[in-house]
Formats: sequence, C-alpha cells, structure tokens
Amino acid sequence: MRVIVPLLLFLGLQFSFSQDYSYHNIPEELLKNADAVVRLDEMSIVVTAQDQMHISSKRVVTVLNEQGNRYIHAFAFYDDNDKINSLEAKIYNKQGEEVKKIKKRDFLDQSAVAGGTLYSDSRVLFMRYTSNEYPYTVEFTKTYTTPDTAFAPPWSFLDGYRVSVEKSKYSFKVECGIPFRHKESNFDAFPIEMDATTNQVSYSGTNIKALKREPLSPPFAEFAPNVKIALDRFHLEGVNGSASNWKEFGKWIYDKLILGRDQLAPETINKVRKLVKDINDPYEKVRKIYEYVQDNTRYISVQLGIGGWMPISAEEVDRVKYGDCKGLSNYTMALLNVVGIESFYTVLHAGGQMRHMDPDFTSMEGNHAFLNVPIDGKDLWLECTSQITPVNHLGTFSDNRNVLKITPNGGEIVKTHQYLDEESYQHTKAEIFASVNGSVKGNVEILSKGIQYNQKFRHTIKSALEKEEFYKDYWGYINNLSLGEITFKNDREKIEFLENVEISAEGYLSETDGKLLFSPNLVNRDLQVPERSRNRKRDLLISRGYLDEDEFVIHIPQGYKPETLLPPTKLETKFGSYEISIEETEQGILVYKRRFLAKSGRYTKEDYKLYRDFRKQVARYDNSRIILTKI
Repeated sequence: MRVIVPLLLFLGLQFSFSQDYSYHNIPEELLKNADAVVRLDEMSIVVTAQDQMHISSKRVVTVLNEQGNRYIHAFAFYDDNDKINSLEAKIYNKQGEEVKKIKKRDFLDQSAVAGGTLYSDSRVLFMRYTSNEYPYTVEFTKTYTTPDTAFAPPWSFLDGYRVSVEKSKYSFKVECGIPFRHKESNFDAFPIEMDATTNQVSYSGTNIKALKREPLSPPFAEFAPNVKIALDRFHLEGVNGSASNWKEFGKWIYDKLILGRDQLAPETINKVRKLVKDINDPYEKVRKIYEYVQDNTRYISVQLGIGGWMPISAEEVDRVKYGDCKGLSNYTMALLNVVGIESFYTVLHAGGQMRHMDPDFTSMEGNHAFLNVPIDGKDLWLECTSQITPVNHLGTFSDNRNVLKITPNGGEIVKTHQYLDEESYQHTKAEIFASVNGSVKGNVEILSKGIQYNQKFRHTIKSALEKEEFYKDYWGYINNLSLGEITFKNDREKIEFLENVEISAEGYLSETDGKLLFSPNLVNRDLQVPERSRNRKRDLLISRGYLDEDEFVIHIPQGYKPETLLPPTKLETKFGSYEISIEETEQGILVYKRRFLAKSGRYTKEDYKLYRDFRKQVARYDNSRIILTKI
C-alpha cells in the first residue's frame, strides 16, 4: 500500500485542474501588480506511519517578466533518507503550447548548502531553464517519500509580493491514527476555504490577488495567509519523538539530542578551571569562558543526518576546534558547567527581521542555536559562532523575539532583550577647520552602543579598502572626500565602539558674491526619507529606534563671520524628536549641536504620511546651510 499511495496522489493531482495554460485565460485582476501568476499550486501529504510521509505536489506558474522567475520554485531538496519518486517540468509558451519537457535526469543535482559547510548530506535537484520570451509557463510536479515526519511542510497561499494565485490547494491526511494540530493565520481577508475532520484537513484558495510591497510595513508572514501543521508523535533521523506543547518538545530535544553530549577530556576540564580559579564574579567567569571559546574555535556548518538538530559532542568540538551553532553552543555550555555556571541551549529564528517562535503552536522550527545564561535574575546571551561578538550582545540577529530555551525539565518560550531606543546610542564629536579656498579638514570621533554598536564593531576585521568604501558611502554627500588615519577601539566589556577618522574635502564651502555657504552638519546627516505610499493598506512598523547626539566645533575661515545663524529648532512628534542649535562661542568658532531620537513602534497606516513628513523635515534641517561674510 505504501508504494501505491504516491502514485495515486500524483494521478489525482494530474487531472484536478484544467491544463489550458494560455496566458490569455488569466483573469485580468490577477495580472495587476504581478510579476508572475501561480495558475495552480497543489500539495497532498499522507502520513501512513510515524516514520512514513508521502508528499505529492504540482505547481504551475506563468512568468510575466524577468522578476517573476523567482516564483517558479522548480526544485526538490533531499538527503540520504528521502526518496524522490518522480520529478518533471514542462515549459509552455504564451499560447499554452508545450515547447519543452524536462525529466528528472535533466535536473541539476548539487549540494544544498553553502561552501562554509564542512560536510552535509543535504542536496537539491533544480531545473536549469532560462526563457528569452515572456510570458511563459512552467508546470512542475514531484512526489517523494520521507521517514522524517517531524517536519510537516507548512503552506503559504502567497509566496511574496507581486505574485497572484489562481488556485491553491493543500491537504494533510493521517492514516495511522496519530493526532495532529493545525493553525491557520490571516485567512479573513482572502478567499480561502477549509474542510477538517479528525484525520484530515484541506484548504482551497481561489483568485488571490497580488500584494504590493509597502515601505516600513510589518513582516509578510504577519498578514499573508498561511498554515502550519504538526504531528503529536513524529520521527526524525531514526529517533521517535512526541510533543504537543513546548515543554514536552523541549524535553524531547534535551533527552534525545543534548543529554550526554557535554563530556570533556580531563585536561580540558583542568585548563578551564585554572582560567577562572581567581575569579569569583559569575559574570566574569562567563566572559572568560566565552572568550576562551572565541579564541580557540571557529564556526563551520555541519548538517549531516540528525546533525541538522543534534549538536556535535563537546569532546569532539574540543578536539577539532570547530563546530556549527549547535556544537559551539553545546561546547560553551559544557565548559560553563565545569566552572559551576548553569546555562541553557536555546533555539531561535535568527535574522534581521524579527521572527518569533509561536508560543501557541509547537512545531519543529528555528534556524539557529545560541546560549542563555541566567545570572542574578537576569538573562545573558552568548552568540557562540562569532569570534568577535561581546558577551550579551544580541544585535539585529537575535534581539527582541520569542525563543525556545531547552532545560532538563522541558522547553520554555522566553524573549530576548529588546533594546530601548535610547540604548542604541551614537555620539559624534568633530573638530573641523574650514579654509577660505572652500576646503575643510578635521577629526571625527564616533561612539556607538546598542544596535548602533552592532552596525560598527565588525569594522575591526575589514581591510583598508573596505574601510575606505564604508566611510565614503557613509559620508556620500561630501564631494571630494579624502580619508586620513582611521583608528578603532572596541570595548567589549562596556559594549562600546569608538571610531576616530581624519577627513578632508576640497570645495565643501561654495562661494557666491564674495560670501561662503556651507552646511554645519558635516558628518551626521540623516537623509533617509521613506518613499511615498499612496492608498496604503498596512500599518507602519519601525522595528528599532535609536538616539544620535552630535557636537561639532567649526573653525570658520579667517576674515569671515556668520551673516546669519540657524535659529534653534525643535521638533516633537510621536515618531521621535529632533533638536539643533548653533552659536558662535568666540570669534571664528561655531558650535553646532544636534539631538535626534527616532522611536520604534507600530503605527496606523494613516500615520505613514505624518512619519514621512517628519523625516523630510529632519533631512531638510540636516541639509541646512549658513552664510559667511567677510569681516
């Protein structure tokens, strides 16, 4: 019976939708704002045992232009445990006539991981085809079988912006009596129907229009329709598991994937104990051990078998001096345990866009692991894959999101640190000397903390050319910019980064009718004005805020005085505040001060125009110029 199921599913998919793929049959409303139209997206999943899942899918995409090629998705991932039963693609022209057939043997087979991976059995088969004419249509079908039922494929009715969907169907069926859970999100605004019984759930969406990207909107998954599925009993790479909540799931991870993998050689135990023998402060012990790991290991991905979830043993990492996020986190946890510091392996969705582990739906998810260290009622976080990140610095990779902490008693959803707007701080000081020929030179000192530290501290490992490129882009509004000496101080204990940069520029001051004009804000103009967003549909989301404070001492050319000075300016809005002032403290010396607080927050779609107006005002004042006249 297990052999027949995939074939029957595939035959059912073949005839469930008309095969008239002419471009002219696409409803007009689906072409609007679209780079591609998904004519049919269909997946059927049947679980026949705790360790047996059959998946059949068919996807038909009409590509309207070059940008639409990203929605074809003609590929199949697999590893040593998966069996791809069938794989085929057909290409149709604008009239819906078949022009090419691509068999499984014609798909390119290569590793599915990047070059930084030491070894992996993950591979991908993908279609090699480039069309010179648009529109054209790709029909892609595949069936495969896997014993790994821990990962029930989720379903998204929309793959992203600028793609519409004519028909989308998804069904999940369990034939072996295992309970399963499903969660639907964002169905209300879309034409999607659901049919559910005790052992099967099915969804069908029709004529879903393309969504336009809107600047500073919430994450796509927050408003696009999607489905998540999870079995209460599952199988992963030879290991059975059961979990219906995060506590049970965390307990399974601890017992099956982590327990017993913290053993270390006696000489290593003695070495790390000597490292901290004179240290009583637990925080300083953590810092010492963390820096030891950074100095003695390096990151490299390992994704073989259950290695996608199980960490390499601490003893093995200690021997080979490398590991992936799982192995290095487990190794650091083992070293901390030796010196009496309790820590917890933690799984998360890492990346610049904050993505949470769903506290209300338990499933096998996450793309990264790091370490939680509770000390004196506070959580410290250790990013064990980085050789330069300070203790307890999260940055945009892992800040402000729900993560899964694994303890011996089970899993627990906790939240990582959210940086206050004022914590992401930058203080810029500069002393600038202006010449009558229009040139300027001076020294700039920039101190950064919080998220702004995160944007700077990797400068220490950049080449001279990369540093020059960074500053010439950062100060891109300064024509003829030249850079002198550049020095950095990275204070990893205070988590502060200090930059000192010598700059000069010809022609910064312009001369008109014997007068000199220039902008006193030489080195920290915030000119980022969001684009227009007419007929906006979604909220305004500012994920992270920051505070900038600046003080520039400007020596104006000898023989000149300010004709006018900018009046003190102060803006106060719900989105932040902005203040500037400039005064002549003594003859020939101007002091320019600026304070700009950009607030994080979620606002209504109606607020977008007000926010854009605020940022336009900031940019205008940052560009303001003053006039110097001869004495």
